[in-house]
Amino acid sequence: MATSVVKTDSPALKKFKIAAEAGKVGNYRLAVKILGELIAETDAPTEAWLLLGRSFHAIKDYSHALAAFNDYIRQRPHLGEGYFFAGRTYLSVGMPYRAVPFLRKALEKSPGKSSGFQTAEFKSKTKALLGTAYLKSRHSQAAVDILQEAVEEAPEDRRIYRAYLNSLLVRGIRLCGTGNYELGIQMLRFVQENRNEAGMGESPLLRLELGRAARETGNLQEALEHFTAALKISGGKGTGDRRIRWSRASILMALGKTKEAIKEIEIIRSSDTEVPNLPWNSELVDLFMIKAFLETGEWRRAAESCREWLKQREDKPIIHVLFAEALRNLRNFKIAHNHLQRALEKEPKELDFWYADILVSWEGKNYKALKKAIKAAKALGGDKDLLTRFDILCQSRTSDDTQNIITLLQDAIRSMGPEPELMQALAEAYLKVGLLEEALSWFKKTITLKEDHQSAWLGQIAALEAISASGEADASGDTNVTESLATLYKSYLEKWPGNSSIRRDRAIFLVKTLEYAEAASELEKLLVLEPSNPSLRRVLAYTYRKTGRYREAAVFLRALLKEKPGDINVLIEYSGCLERAGAGDYALELLKKARELFRTRAAKRETANISLALGILYYRQKRTEKAFDSFREAAAINTDDPRPYEWMAAIAKKYGEESSHYENEAKKRKNKAKA
Repeated sequence: MATSVVKTDSPALKKFKIAAEAGKVGNYRLAVKILGELIAETDAPTEAWLLLGRSFHAIKDYSHALAAFNDYIRQRPHLGEGYFFAGRTYLSVGMPYRAVPFLRKALEKSPGKSSGFQTAEFKSKTKALLGTAYLKSRHSQAAVDILQEAVEEAPEDRRIYRAYLNSLLVRGIRLCGTGNYELGIQMLRFVQENRNEAGMGESPLLRLELGRAARETGNLQEALEHFTAALKISGGKGTGDRRIRWSRASILMALGKTKEAIKEIEIIRSSDTEVPNLPWNSELVDLFMIKAFLETGEWRRAAESCREWLKQREDKPIIHVLFAEALRNLRNFKIAHNHLQRALEKEPKELDFWYADILVSWEGKNYKALKKAIKAAKALGGDKDLLTRFDILCQSRTSDDTQNIITLLQDAIRSMGPEPELMQALAEAYLKVGLLEEALSWFKKTITLKEDHQSAWLGQIAALEAISASGEADASGDTNVTESLATLYKSYLEKWPGNSSIRRDRAIFLVKTLEYAEAASELEKLLVLEPSNPSLRRVLAYTYRKTGRYREAAVFLRALLKEKPGDINVLIEYSGCLERAGAGDYALELLKKARELFRTRAAKRETANISLALGILYYRQKRTEKAFDSFREAAAINTDDPRPYEWMAAIAKKYGEESSHYENEAKKRKNKAKA
């Protein structure tokens, strides 16, 4: 065990060993309880924070685990295990990009004796986790490099080897996606050849990627073998089956096996009546394959197939349009617009192409291009309602005359009927000019039509927050704004749990409305994102105090006190939590030591506040004389503070003694403060 200020025979160390034994037998909740007491109520060994974090991780309480690891790292920054376990926890909560810097730090350092790791084992395991983190955060080359090192250091570890093959699979796919098929297919073939050694089964994804890469490199027969294997693995059923069959048909056509290709297409047609009976050729097959990818939402596959077509075949406008649709769904609006322009250069009178450009320009917020597309579509006799709708939407984004925009939107909705984007734009315009009830109403109507319209949900929250802040009543007069906002926050986060900004707003709202238990739950989720944030920890400790979780509050407050030992407010809150958690004697000793320290610094106000806190603790322990001594000391040091006399008056009344002197003195001090 690393060097500790705690004596080897101390009660604190004995308690730590009991917690460690509880963890070894899988009783992690008991370990958490013991370690919480140890950290809150004693000078715990630093290793207690590491073990607490590991115990929290084991029971899947990841926010508290990360907080504990953070505290351990602050005390032992030169050791690697704190970084290792924090990185592992971030991987567990699906945040590989946050795991990477911790695991890189872990590699730079050696583990402490208390970690349970030998140095070589620690390095190989850290590299394996780092490789996984790189892979999941889309740094495939870095993943391959570090996992290769891990395999060399631990060649018998199948889990590390499996992770290495997975990294090669992802890297191979990425390389093929960027046109480096030669190296990409080598990696994919290596994975296929060695998967059994790593305990990996047949993978339809691997076979499909090998098939596509083999086709790109001109190995059509190999491509057919891979697509056939993928079809067999998939069981020949469902939409996956249809996509693979189109791929097989495409290869068969390219190999000149027309009869077999048509047979494959007939199988597709038997379950999809929208596929026509055509004189099939290679181009038609590939066109329908691209459309199949689009219909099933495989935007990247569709984009890759369009790119392949444009490299190898005639530059057809329809391919650019299909390419643009795939890119639009990948939110690559600029390149999607470029492809539509290429299609329109060849067929400028194709109205559907202009419609596609209108949609891409609107979603990509390219209002200059949107105006041009609307004008061109009008000249071609396009749908009047559709073009008017986008024209007004464009004006709502580009005009400063909000009142005029409101009129245009109102007229459009009246003439065209309810349409989510028009209603959303009207709600936003109302919000902009401060018509909060009208804005709220139209955001609600938008959600009624399009339940997953996230901007409308956010707008509704903004409108309700503004109404709440202004003190206005609801238009209906019978709906409580606070209750509505509480419901809305909760419903929004159920749909979009990753919005930490709204979660923070909800937590603050819950604290203000005294819903401390729910507030604590939200703050714990935020703790995963900011485990070292002192403000977050302080508010979380406050909610714990308000819900009777005094020991958990004490753990956080102790850490805050270590960072700012001169913070009297934290000290007093901490001592109060200790007393409520059953460690009153320790709390008294802590306050007495603090009082002596501040006396030596001639810090009168701080000394008085500590004496007041001591008096309260003595009173709660029914040590009335000691309490009065401390209150009198506090009153003598700070002659402006009425609180010591208020406490003495309340205690005197409780015991049926004369209290008027104390009440009068408290009143004098209050009046002096007002003057």
